[in-house]
Amino acid sequence: MYFGGITFFINKSFGRLQLVPQANGLRLLYIPIVEGIQAPSTAGAADILLPLDAVGGLWATTRAFLYEFESLDENIILQGSDENNTPDILIKLYRDKTVKGQKPSANETSWLRIVTGRTEEERRRIKLGSRDLLALELACSAVMSLAAVSGSHQPKLL
Repeated sequence: MYFGGITFFINKSFGRLQLVPQANGLRLLYIPIVEGIQAPSTAGAADILLPLDAVGGLWATTRAFLYEFESLDENIILQGSDENNTPDILIKLYRDKTVKGQKPSANETSWLRIVTGRTEEERRRIKLGSRDLLALELACSAVMSLAAVSGSHQPKLL
């Protein structure tokens, strides 16, 4: 069920990351840019659904980075399948290390790493500015709103 929403884009010279909030998670669509043109059928293109249970942690880490609070990196590993011959996927949100004894500042660079395989094209590292972090934070927030409205989140006790 789709209730509507907003799509967010993080555009870089080497690729375009589209963040699509859905009631069941955050869809990440990455399209490489080759010689100035989007190339969705080339190596490195990716369509990944980040599960709903992983969105809250990504949202919290993004907010901490955006508002310059202390935070550990966010690592999300999506298990692949031997049956379908799909590799594990790593989504990592991290930032440069702070100078020892100092609080985080706006000068530290944040990065989003998406790894879907072993080749260089399958290892994307995207430098995030404040606008990009805000887009990621708003996309995660939209996912949580859509999940609440649709009742799609069925948490399980661990």
